[in-house]
Formats: sequence, structure tokens, C-alpha cells
Amino acid sequence: MIRALFRLMSYSIVVINLISGGTFLYMIAPYTSYFFFNDLRFWKYLKYYHKYFFYSATYIWGLLSREQELIKTVLPLTSPSMNRPDPTLFRISKQWNLPEDSCGECNRCCTFIVDCCFLDTTENRCLCYGSLFWKYFNCGRFPSSQAMLDYCKCPKFEIRG
Repeated sequence: MIRALFRLMSYSIVVINLISGGTFLYMIAPYTSYFFFNDLRFWKYLKYYHKYFFYSATYIWGLLSREQELIKTVLPLTSPSMNRPDPTLFRISKQWNLPEDSCGECNRCCTFIVDCCFLDTTENRCLCYGSLFWKYFNCGRFPSSQAMLDYCKCPKFEIRG
């Protein structure tokens, strides 16, 4: 029940932020900073708040207008937070020769509909890695389905079988 309330609150924040033209995240800046970056020092991350407004609007539009089949991979509201894909469904590919905590140069899951505003392309790393956002939504559990794995052509994971 708590997970469902948390996700519903998070979706509500996205909607309110879109309606407010991106200003709502600034009004709840310490929470926004903690949610995305595990850090209450919001002033360090203010430059990302408006980027998230454009990212979320473009992402939602992309899902609704051209990638509707991926909407089926949306999480159930009560799903637990995760730091990796479900180990009963996925494993590291036998061909993967990089460390398990690395994606190498691949970032297809961060750019499959639109480029994620939290992807640091200079260092090829996720700025919100391990945050509430990362754990409770799709990032921490990628891949969540065979369709998502196929769509992103992910070389790291394979379906257990």
C-alpha cells in the first residue's frame, strides 16, 4: 500500500509540474533533490529541474504517440523498489565481458524514447543512480520485460531460460 501511495504521489508531482510549466519542482526543491539525487542540497541540482519538465513531457508524448506497446511494461503500483532486474527472469549475458555494475558504452535504455535528462554523456553515467527515482521506477529494474530488452537491444542481459 505504501509503495502504491508513493508512486501515485510521484505521478501526481509529474502532472502538477507539467501543468505549472515546470515550476512545481522548484517549490518542492529539497524533496526533488532527494528524490532524484539522494541529496537535500537542492541548489546543486537546480539546472536539472527544467530539463526534467521537458524530458517528462517529451517522454509521455513519445509513449502515447508512437511507442504505445511499451506502456504495457509500466510497473504495477505495488512493485518493490529494485536495484537490478528480476533475477528470476533475467541474468547477465554469457557474452558480457564487462563488470556487472557497468553498462560499458551502452546507454540505449536511457535514450530509447528520448534522451534522459539525467544521463551524463561526458562520463556515460546516470546522475540519479541509486536514488528513489531510480529504484522505484524503470531505471533500477531494467529490463522489466522481454519486449523492453528487445526494443533497447540490450547486450548486457538475457532472459533466463
